[in-house]
Amino acid sequence: MLVASASVATYPIWADSLVEAAVVQRLERLTGTRVTIESFDLEYSTVAMRGVSLAIDAETSIDLDAVDVSLDQDALWSGRAIVTNVAVHGGTLRGDVATFERVAADVSGRLGEGGGGGTGRVKIVPQHAQVRDLKIDLRGSFGDRSGHLGAVATSDVTFGEGRVELLLRHVDATLGERALKAARLTTTLRRKEGFTLEFPLRVEIEGGATAVTPQIAVSDIRGSIELADMALSTVSVDLAGSFSDEPRSEAVGASAPLWTLKGTGARDLSAGSVTLTMAAFKLGRIPAVLAHLPVVYSEEATVGGDLTVRLADGKADVEGDVQLAGLNIDHPLLARQPVLGVGFAFNFTGEVDPAQRRVVIAAATLRRGGLEIDFDGEIVHAAEVSQRRYRLHVAVPKVTCQEVIAAIPAELAPSLVGFELKGDFELDLEANIDLGDLEKLSLTGRVDKDKCKVVKTPALVSATRLSGAFVHRVTMRDGSERTVDLREGSSTYTPLDQISPNMIAAVMTTEDGGFWKHKGFITSQFQAALRRNLEAGKVRLGASTITMQMVKNVLLSHERTLSRKLQEMFLTWYVEQSLSKERIMEVYLNVIEFGPGVYGVTRASAHYFGKAPADLTPPEAAYLALMLPSPVRRHVNYCEGGLTPVFQAKMKRLLGIMQTRGRLDPATYEQWKDGIITFDTTELVSKKECLAEIQRLLAASEQQRSLSGLLDDSGLDDDAIPLTPDEGTVVVPVRKRVKTTTDELDPAIEALGEDAFLQAGER
Repeated sequence: MLVASASVATYPIWADSLVEAAVVQRLERLTGTRVTIESFDLEYSTVAMRGVSLAIDAETSIDLDAVDVSLDQDALWSGRAIVTNVAVHGGTLRGDVATFERVAADVSGRLGEGGGGGTGRVKIVPQHAQVRDLKIDLRGSFGDRSGHLGAVATSDVTFGEGRVELLLRHVDATLGERALKAARLTTTLRRKEGFTLEFPLRVEIEGGATAVTPQIAVSDIRGSIELADMALSTVSVDLAGSFSDEPRSEAVGASAPLWTLKGTGARDLSAGSVTLTMAAFKLGRIPAVLAHLPVVYSEEATVGGDLTVRLADGKADVEGDVQLAGLNIDHPLLARQPVLGVGFAFNFTGEVDPAQRRVVIAAATLRRGGLEIDFDGEIVHAAEVSQRRYRLHVAVPKVTCQEVIAAIPAELAPSLVGFELKGDFELDLEANIDLGDLEKLSLTGRVDKDKCKVVKTPALVSATRLSGAFVHRVTMRDGSERTVDLREGSSTYTPLDQISPNMIAAVMTTEDGGFWKHKGFITSQFQAALRRNLEAGKVRLGASTITMQMVKNVLLSHERTLSRKLQEMFLTWYVEQSLSKERIMEVYLNVIEFGPGVYGVTRASAHYFGKAPADLTPPEAAYLALMLPSPVRRHVNYCEGGLTPVFQAKMKRLLGIMQTRGRLDPATYEQWKDGIITFDTTELVSKKECLAEIQRLLAASEQQRSLSGLLDDSGLDDDAIPLTPDEGTVVVPVRKRVKTTTDELDPAIEALGEDAFLQAGER
């Protein structure tokens, strides 16, 4: 526009078209671009141009709605042309930053050569210029990251000082994967040499916002950011703000900020320190965020804390603490009902080495009530999976057993309510995982749980009730109920000494080989299960003992939640302390499901073979044990009147393992090794109805649970209880349930899987 000013000053005021042509010619020569002007109005000391366009390339251009140039009238009388002011109103600046930098450098060079700026009595550089409401749409690379800036710019330029006061509104910027929105950004740009910017550059921000997660953003950001250079090698921040559910740019609110961020950091992590401070505040102040969290009625919950990051040698030392109180969490993987009043204090120190993809937890402590849990460890998450290593050490210093229970929210472990313990508890565990050599995986340590003694229990779980006669009620997947009466003389109950040893041998082989020796848990099995899950790349194998299964079926439910597993662990410990092994096995065999609605070995023996549990042969006992992982699906064999070849092979293999492990003597094995069984079809109405029942139960939406235990509701059903681990074995894949017609059998049922024996447990 300065060239246009010179042209105005050197042509007669009546020669509009001549002047316009000269302006276009000089601008094109100076910028190396194609220039068009929609209208050109020349007065004595002013010129008004409309629709000015400079097309640099196909994607880079400058389009200005209005350009007004003013000349010094007194100077004109003396034959001099002095531009006093240039004002730009509206328009768009779009394209690549590097292209604009190149054009600017070319213009600067040509002006220095006198190639377009006028000479002698013509002064085309004004003291001041203004830009109002210019839309910006720029792309570019900053260091090794690409960026984009969208905004509406207003600026005041003082050419003599090389200074630009810049205001950007409605800012929408990205740098790499990070995005920033802001109501206003203001800064002062100073020219160093030519068109080179002077650094450091300080930017003031108001109403900023950027996403932290897809559901949570920091918002209402205010303060300043200082950049050391164009490559952002060092950045200083002094910011404050709030939170929102998405990065919306808004004007600064009147409320006090919820967090502050202050400090300076080098991009290469060579030096600097940054501190994030968050004073405790009620979550009701951020309702938009609260709506996206898995919480209910948590407006009065509070959160606060601070984090300090110190940078040196390409690494970051971190130190911080978090305090949370009064949070009511509602998540299906946590518990079947909202967990109320969650709160804790957590502090930590560690080191992050991005170049090595390594995190060291030097020390971390979580405190809730009288319970303290200490952590340390190391995570090396290399790009190459085989080079990934993880170590985690967890310790609970000596604490009373009752304080451990008191620290667990009632809704997370409702079955623990009413328990009173004495004694002290300690824990010290360490896990070491090398994905490059899973054979080296180790889980070591100790859990001093046996120093805890139960002094009071809820009535439903008392040793007196579980040791004596009681009625077990269960709801099936279709909502119907079944009852097992564990009383002497009942038609659904058989004492352990009247159950065939073959049945006990079979379930110990498939479910829990170390049952008579362990105290409810097979420590080594947790390690084996973790190793095999990591090898499979998914959770496919558990470490469930017979005691744990009895607890789940009699006292809890089949829901897949952290709540159930936590309660299952505690109650397994309690049951092992309170009941004899014989009673645990007896209850287990009398309540476990062997088929659709077929609960307990008494009912199963009669249903499948028309006999009492005492008379079960080794193949019949093996068949019942093989039903346990999927009692509904595997009932298809009974519907068909005989075993599929796949299932027959499983039977023979199981009998071989029973003999190898000393649970069948050689003579008995030789007699029954072919695994031949004959079903009693007295209760088989028809094949069609039998298969339809399987389909109906698999398609049902209810969840299997105990109605006479400690819970009155539950979550998801466990599709399969894994069999006991053995060398060279594989796992039954859990198949997705597919609704089909009652006339057609689900192909998944016909296939019956490639399961094998997964729980060694032989100790």
